[in-house]
Amino acid sequence: MKPEEPTHKSVKHRIHDILESPFWKNRTTAAVQITLALVILANSVAVVIFTIPGIQPTTQSVLNAAITFCLLVFAAEYILRLWACTSAPTFRERTAERLRFASGIYQIIDLISILPLCFPIFFPQDFALLRIFRLLSIFKLGRYSRRSASLAQLKRVLLRKREIFSLMIFFLVFVILFSSTVMYGVEHDAQPEKFSSIPAAMWWAMMTVTTVGYGDIYPVTPIGQTIASFVTILGVMLLALPSAILASGFIEEHQRKRDDGGSERLDAAVTLLERMGALKEKGHLTSGEFAEYKGLIQRLCQEDEGGGGEETAAETTAGK
Repeated sequence: MKPEEPTHKSVKHRIHDILESPFWKNRTTAAVQITLALVILANSVAVVIFTIPGIQPTTQSVLNAAITFCLLVFAAEYILRLWACTSAPTFRERTAERLRFASGIYQIIDLISILPLCFPIFFPQDFALLRIFRLLSIFKLGRYSRRSASLAQLKRVLLRKREIFSLMIFFLVFVILFSSTVMYGVEHDAQPEKFSSIPAAMWWAMMTVTTVGYGDIYPVTPIGQTIASFVTILGVMLLALPSAILASGFIEEHQRKRDDGGSERLDAAVTLLERMGALKEKGHLTSGEFAEYKGLIQRLCQEDEGGGGEETAAETTAGK
């Protein structure tokens, strides 16, 4: 008889299963993970409302209590994840596994999100930094989106197009540096207070290339305005390219998935026809029934894939 697992190990396994499994696995996992997501949203809303000027002291106290409660929930979640992430027998192995687990991106985000609990001790007067770290808890929602099929598809598209995007980023940086250098040379004498240096001109270049155009700095000389016109047109073209590349990447990804699915369906259709041919030879299927099923399978393959390759393969298999 197999010895029973120690109680603490079964509890550890259960906690790990609830916190790390997809939320749709069972009702308990769904309830816990949805509750944690709601706590993250509640904390973010409380932090945002807390920044409204002139808020009543009573409301501030309530919001502070709510934020502290949320942070305590995050701390408990982090500790439980860290405790339940390993089942190694020795202390040394458990420590090594926990260190590997804690170095993951989502665990680092979890750790950062609970740092505001320590701020009153180490940074009692730094309220701006405290507000920033409080808002970082919103990134914990990324844990629940990592299993999204759409995000996984976007990741595959970005990885396949990374060389093109890298080239575009390089070209964008080159355009900003070149245009800011030229504009500094053209406009510095006319506007020394605005185009005081190349870094100052880079602010204009970035706003122009991205077509934001705040209007706080702009050329006034005819040559500078001509250069700005070309840079603006170039910026529009540069910003249009990523959308086109992403669209083509999604089309290629969709076609790839369709081709992979069509190949699997073709293999299944060929296997089915082979088995039906064997049944026909043994007398379990008449020639008419076999021809009817064969035609149905061929039509289904044609409708799914929109081509004739499946029909040819099916006919070849059926004729053997």
